[in-house]
Amino acid sequence: MNRELLSKALCEIDERFIDEAYRPVPESASGSSERIVHMKKKRIITLALAAVLILALGATAYAIGVHSGFFTSVFGTGLKGRNAFDVEITDDSGNTVTTEHYPAIERVEVDEELAETLTGDYIAAVGQSVELEGYTFTIREALLDENGIGALTVHISNPKGHGLLLSGLYENGEMPPFGWNVYPQGDEIHMLDMRDYILPDAFSDTDADLVLYITPFTPLPAQTGLSLRIVLNKADVDFPDRPRAEMLIPAQEKLPSRELTGEGITAKISPVGLTLCYDIPSAQEVIDDSMELVFSDGSTYTIKGDDLVNFSVASRSPDQRTLYYCFNRLCDAEKVTELHIQSHWYAAGASEHQTIDTVLR
Repeated sequence: MNRELLSKALCEIDERFIDEAYRPVPESASGSSERIVHMKKKRIITLALAAVLILALGATAYAIGVHSGFFTSVFGTGLKGRNAFDVEITDDSGNTVTTEHYPAIERVEVDEELAETLTGDYIAAVGQSVELEGYTFTIREALLDENGIGALTVHISNPKGHGLLLSGLYENGEMPPFGWNVYPQGDEIHMLDMRDYILPDAFSDTDADLVLYITPFTPLPAQTGLSLRIVLNKADVDFPDRPRAEMLIPAQEKLPSRELTGEGITAKISPVGLTLCYDIPSAQEVIDDSMELVFSDGSTYTIKGDDLVNFSVASRSPDQRTLYYCFNRLCDAEKVTELHIQSHWYAAGASEHQTIDTVLR
């Protein structure tokens, strides 16, 4: 893995995580008073309509609130942002070789009504649990777009202690309590990329809630579900013999995306992520330097820049020309008018790179 890919892989890691390898972060009602001078029949009709309106308002409020925890965790401020920071890269003698810069990450309040409108019909209430040597793992909800980009929310409990550390640091060579991976159901070879974050406000000694952001390496077929496979880490047990369990996320209707095109690039944007396809047959590797969405109201969303990133995990296809980004903020894809991209690519055997600076519409 070259340095640029390493930076991409680590772009969402809190500075506290750098030294460890575990990836377990009312409207008020108003109205006018009228004198009732109509016939009794009309009064009954009016009362009936009022009752229907009250029921409708109640149903709307419930619909907007039903996914509140999911929206706050995945798109909102349930996970904390971070300031930009630098990490010194040293050689074996402790001399600084270079300094890596890690951009800031924003977490903003989510518009739950908009989130419900854009994604509510596609959120699967999985509710599946599995027990493994005192641990109970429960997948609460899942949301995926049509390319396989999305997020899961998972609850973990163990009356004896789950062993997770909120700081993410495991000192003195300690092994984390478990590891897990996400696969397309029935396909053990093709693991999806994943990064998990512990929600700090729902953390105790025995219970923890996490968000698992995922991206594929190839598009996820429409009728394919996912498998979450868990392995308990035991230092005195060989890996094949360690306790393990599996939970299945059924195939579900997936969020649609819309396309923007320009200069040999096709972008597929959904509320949760971005898929970029580069039609450059001679490219051995394409690297995105900066990406910014522009919306119809003139507002912008920096996906990636020198000093700011707003995605949680990213992956690329085996041919290195399709890239997948999972957003950490909700995106109203239908209101995107432009995607500004700066990137560069290398041809096989070439030492010099080619640059791209374009706008997709």
